Amino acid sequence: MTPGHIALWTVLGVALVISLVTDVLRRQILDVVTYPLMAVGLGVRLATEGVGDLRTGLVSGLVSGVGLALLLVPAAARGRMGWGDVKLMGGVGAVLGFPASMAAAAFISLVGAMQAVITLLWQGAAWDTVAAVFRRWAVRLHLAREDAQPAAQRHIPYGVAIALGTFWALWWQHESLG
Repeated sequence: MTPGHIALWTVLGVALVISLVTDVLRRQILDVVTYPLMAVGLGVRLATEGVGDLRTGLVSGLVSGVGLALLLVPAAARGRMGWGDVKLMGGVGAVLGFPASMAAAAFISLVGAMQAVITLLWQGAAWDTVAAVFRRWAVRLHLAREDAQPAAQRHIPYGVAIALGTFWALWWQHESLG
C-alpha cells in the first residue's frame, strides 16, 4: 500500500466518523466535511497517480465519485434522503476509485438494508411499513384509493450505512490485497 493510499484512507476515515456522528446527532452531513473530502481525494489521486484511467488517478476518482453520488440522487430528489448523503457518497467514490467503489456500493447497500430493518423493528413500525407497502401497491393496481394522509416519515441516518459499509469495503480491499 502506497503512502498516498494511507493518506486517503485516513482522511476518508476521519470524514466518515464525523459524518456518522453529525448524522445521528443532528441529522446532517456537513458540507465542511464532504467538499474537502472530494477535493483531497481527487487532489491526492492526481498528485500520486496522475490523470490515469478508469482504475487509477483522477479519472478513476471522478468516475467513481460521480457514480456513487448518482446512486442516491433519485432518493434525495424525492426528499427521502438528504443531499449530504449524496455528497458523502461522492467523496467516498473520489477517494476509493474503481473498482473499490463498487464494493463500497454493495456493502453500503447491505448495511443500509440491515439498518432499516433494525430501525423499523426497534421502533415497532415493521407492520406499519408492510401495511403501507401493500396500500401503495393496491393504489397502483387501482384496488384502493389513495389515502388523504401520507404515512409518517421515519428518519434513518444513512450516514451510518455509508460509514460502516465503506469501512467494510476498506477492510475487504485490504484483505484481498494482502
